[in-house]
Amino acid sequence: MSTLLQRFGPGRRVPAPRRGPAQRLAAPSLTQQSGLHFTEWLLIGVLSVAYLLSISQPLFGIQLHLTLLNHFALLLLGPALALHLVGVLLNRASIPLSTILAHCWPLVLLALFALVGSSVAKWEYKQPDTYISFGVYLLLLPLYMAVVPAQVERVAVWAKVLLGLWLVASLAALAGEVAGFASRVASLHEIEYLVICGFFGLYYASPSKAIKLLALLLMTAAALLNQKLTGYIILTLALVHILAAAGWRRLPQQTRPVYAVVAVLLTAALAALLTTLYFEFRPFLPSGNAHVRLPLYEAALRQFVLSPVWGTAFLDGSGEGYREAARLLNIPTHSDVLDVLKHGGLIGLTLFVAGYGMLFVLLNRAVSATRTLGISNAYFVAVRFFLVTAALTFAINPILLKGPFLIVIWGNLGLAAGLALRVLASKAGEKT
Repeated sequence: MSTLLQRFGPGRRVPAPRRGPAQRLAAPSLTQQSGLHFTEWLLIGVLSVAYLLSISQPLFGIQLHLTLLNHFALLLLGPALALHLVGVLLNRASIPLSTILAHCWPLVLLALFALVGSSVAKWEYKQPDTYISFGVYLLLLPLYMAVVPAQVERVAVWAKVLLGLWLVASLAALAGEVAGFASRVASLHEIEYLVICGFFGLYYASPSKAIKLLALLLMTAAALLNQKLTGYIILTLALVHILAAAGWRRLPQQTRPVYAVVAVLLTAALAALLTTLYFEFRPFLPSGNAHVRLPLYEAALRQFVLSPVWGTAFLDGSGEGYREAARLLNIPTHSDVLDVLKHGGLIGLTLFVAGYGMLFVLLNRAVSATRTLGISNAYFVAVRFFLVTAALTFAINPILLKGPFLIVIWGNLGLAAGLALRVLASKAGEKT
């Protein structure tokens, strides 16, 4: 009788409910602090596929994003992201939605703007090329921010894995460029930011002077072998950043404001000098395909003038007519920024610049908060530089309509933004 009362009576102990598979796979575990969890590795695997597709030109001699594989990584990302996010939510370890949206709401609004207008353009006006993919991939940004680990101690683990993956992709792309250099094809075109930033991250991640020298040599080799203006500009920015940051860290706190002003003035003077030299030696430098770009830029600006507030509201196709010999080609404007201005008007461009600027401010705060944290600081410095150089690249190239590029850009920025929020929340908690 006493046994029955203990088992079914009012004083019985109710066992804790068992956790579901997704909750267990993404759960924080004391025995797993040194590595990633299963669902986290799934996300890294999908990001690896996106890297592979992005660097397919130097590796395989073919741009796989122009084939049926353009959205292959997205098909893999959907289940992996959903599984991990469910586990994070069940473990109540996600960043509050209000905090996430506070740092990316302009980009979310822009994504919805592009999705609604492009849906009408595609299914009502029968436009073959629209900005649906741009809206879908951009709308994933807050989800990337939500899936980062809850434990701030594991930020360094993610930083090591993401930097390592980045470096492997950069080395593979550079090896492919070296192997195909005799063909004189600029196979790193449109991915210079990705490749050089991987070596830039290596420079800051390693304390070894030999490794730092190697990183500088790899950055220089990537730019020189590719022989594109974008690569030269990104290499110059990397070298200026390294020199300026080295001086900044060696100065006492009270002299840093003066140093910052001097550094900005010297950088502006260097930019003016390089611009002058470019026009002086233009016949010996890459052309930049001005004969293709300028007509497309003019057409986009004419469209913007016709409707400057909201542009075409993304109700028009994503291509511009360009005549080459006897062929009329329908190709994107060679500037994603101008495309946003043309199709979204001042509203779209304001949302884009505001959202991108908010991410930069967040990453910059994370850099300041991790000054003494080694690998975490190197990661945030590299991603901040990646954010700037990616913007430079898509300001003069059409890369925000290509699936793998969109996952690499928004995936890296979203994960970094989420990790930054974890670090800053931890620092705020320490102060209180």
